[in-house]
Amino acid sequence: MPKPSKPTTKAPTVLDLFCGAGGMSLGFQNAGCEILGGIDKNPHAIRTHHRNFPNCTLKLDAQPIESITDLSELGLQPGEVDILIGGPPCQVFSVVGKGKMRSLGKDIEIDRRNFLYEHFIRFLEYYKPYFFVIENVNYLRNHWIFPILIGDLEKGRHTKNCDYPGYDISSKILVASDYGVPQIRKRLFIVGRRKGLNLDFEFPEVNTASPVSVGEAIEDLPELEPKILSLKRKNTASKQPDSATQYKCFAESEYQKLMRSKSDKTVMNHLCRAHNDKDLYIFSIMPQGGKYKNIPDELKRYSDKIFEDKYRRLESHKPSWTLTAHMQKDCLAYIHPTQTRSISVREAARLQSFPDHFVFDAPMTRMFELVGNSVPPLLAEAIAKPIVEQVQAYHASL
Repeated sequence: MPKPSKPTTKAPTVLDLFCGAGGMSLGFQNAGCEILGGIDKNPHAIRTHHRNFPNCTLKLDAQPIESITDLSELGLQPGEVDILIGGPPCQVFSVVGKGKMRSLGKDIEIDRRNFLYEHFIRFLEYYKPYFFVIENVNYLRNHWIFPILIGDLEKGRHTKNCDYPGYDISSKILVASDYGVPQIRKRLFIVGRRKGLNLDFEFPEVNTASPVSVGEAIEDLPELEPKILSLKRKNTASKQPDSATQYKCFAESEYQKLMRSKSDKTVMNHLCRAHNDKDLYIFSIMPQGGKYKNIPDELKRYSDKIFEDKYRRLESHKPSWTLTAHMQKDCLAYIHPTQTRSISVREAARLQSFPDHFVFDAPMTRMFELVGNSVPPLLAEAIAKPIVEQVQAYHASL
């Protein structure tokens, strides 16, 4: 008599709002989820998300989330989304963003980007998922809007007009380097679990092993020649997102092996910026860990009191500092530790824990923006795992 087959474990379904390139999507997929789709207004982000998650049920063109007024037209019904994830834009919550707003004479308290989270709640009200996860800058926790945000997430914004289930909220600032990411990146995570279902959640334990260093993350990637910026000819590398180069050597560290586990002998997006000859000279004399304020005075073109770390050289034996979307402007704060150049897109992706099979489909400057704005996939995966266990256990109990 044949043995009864074990019931298949249903993969929890995930919808990603403000998805960017898909760092959070990838982390949840690696934890065992099915990614239903991503929504974002950035066309480069959506093109990259579509490329790396080709089996999504929902494949929308790039569009602002506020333009999606009738959620029933998306084709996903209430009950089909188990987990809602996303990172509402954070520029006005960050230290840099607040300073920029004030310099432009704009009122932070009425800037509409402060309230895009309301659309996240609108999706919560419609789909009523078991869990949600929001990622944002750690400064949000001290922002005046934070208690309002938490209250709205707990109780909904239109409880008189819809059957909002309510959510129990947990929030915590996590450091990416504590979860296997070679980067000291602090971010706030808000996790909600639907009331009345006996769902549980605990933030993942910190990895007590030594943090992954920049060298362990990128030393196997091909060496690149410094590029001298020409005013007569634009850098053509920005038009070659699919260009591939061979790895320099076999993967040596465990992290390199992880990043290369689904790749062949070539790696894509290994493209770096061109710099003028003066900057390249400064790079060549800077020690690892060196900052702009430490270079000789005769080489300084900016005030080192204002721009003390405008140039900064990574250290091989330590994790990187936080990668930001400013890399689309320049990468002067991310100079390669041993080569006379700034880091490449692929090196930046490695420092964010994007594996090499994840391809950014955009011009080079926009690739840097996508990487800098992303949630590190390994960090997202660490948060996703306990949620997946809870959702699967709940499915099994039905």
